[in-house]
Amino acid sequence: MKLMPWRERTAPLSLRGDLEEWIDRFFEEPLAPRLPEVFRRGPFPAVNVGEDDKEFSASFELPGLKEDEIEIQILGNQLVVSGERKWEEERKDKEYHRVESQYGVFRRSVLLPDGLNLEPDAIKATYDKGVLEVTLPKLEPKPATKIKVKKTK
Repeated sequence: MKLMPWRERTAPLSLRGDLEEWIDRFFEEPLAPRLPEVFRRGPFPAVNVGEDDKEFSASFELPGLKEDEIEIQILGNQLVVSGERKWEEERKDKEYHRVESQYGVFRRSVLLPDGLNLEPDAIKATYDKGVLEVTLPKLEPKPATKIKVKKTK
């Protein structure tokens, strides 16, 4: 058996460290603008969720849509807002150099907490200045009731 001199192997560990550093730098904010636009956008539509003692609310930013172009559903324990924002070209002779607005079919869902009244008549949806506000009332807590135990014959 031939003996080999021992050498510290730092190169593979160094390469692994360099690779991890490169990956970390790639996803940092200064390099994010190099990503294609589709990867930099947030989810559409933007949604704000909140609640108080009496109701749960979600507001969706839907600029440029009409009320009849928005669909709202309760699917299980989710509030689902969907629709389509269509591209309407203002001028045929205009050439766009950059389009940051999002167009196309969208579907956004919000997980609902327990204890809400999910009856369609109880849910309110209003649309004003491009913002859809959906409010769901909370159920009134039921007081504890006593059940009388009967003697069996």
